[in-house]
Amino acid sequence: MLKQPDYTTFAKFYDYFELEGTTETAELNAFLTEIFKKNNVKSVLDFACGTGAQSIGLARNGFGVTAADLDEAMLKMASKKAKKEKLKIRFQQGNMKSAKYGIFDAAICIFNAIGHLTRLDCSKFFQNAYKSLNQGGIFVFDILNFNALKTDVFELYKHIDEEAEIDGWLVKRVRDCSLNRRLRQVSIKSYTAWNDTIHFDSLIEDWQMQIYDKKELCNMLDYAGFSKIDFYDQNGAPFIDDRSGSIMAVCFKN
Repeated sequence: MLKQPDYTTFAKFYDYFELEGTTETAELNAFLTEIFKKNNVKSVLDFACGTGAQSIGLARNGFGVTAADLDEAMLKMASKKAKKEKLKIRFQQGNMKSAKYGIFDAAICIFNAIGHLTRLDCSKFFQNAYKSLNQGGIFVFDILNFNALKTDVFELYKHIDEEAEIDGWLVKRVRDCSLNRRLRQVSIKSYTAWNDTIHFDSLIEDWQMQIYDKKELCNMLDYAGFSKIDFYDQNGAPFIDDRSGSIMAVCFKN
């Protein structure tokens, strides 16, 4: 089993540290929108929506979106943002490896969400994603790239020290990462503290993320049934096996 981060506690700060204070990732959503419209996608399932970064943008661009997540606090944040924009998104709580939400034209799982799964559970998830798609459907996910992280590219991920003022709270986060090459895992130790000059609280975390290379993903996706797979770097940039920090896979069910 992999140790998991505490998204429930961190949910209220997630957008500011992971999305730089925005409600969505515009460049990534533009890439997804282009692919989906090119392939006549109407309905999209977001298996791990978090605070809604992709679900919000895709719904705004006219897709019918079902947004799911394991963490209730993250779902509440996403739902609040959707209501503010009067977007019709169906929110569901569930585990990506087994939950059934229906059949869709496309499915996504973004921001390294599959890294929280063991290899066995990730394989089960890919099979579940395949079964959740219409014939000709598209599955898109991303994950950190082991072949790049075992080079000097990993220096970009080793240490983060950030501070922000969020809704009257001064929030500081420090994170240190190490790479276990044998297990192909990134270990993350982080400390988050927040105060409003009167109240103080903090969160100390120690968790792992499973990472993959392109070859291993191809084997798992082929086993799940996907017949065609295109690989990109973050936001749809060209993929370079030993330099791209992330792998974005666009998989087709034919």
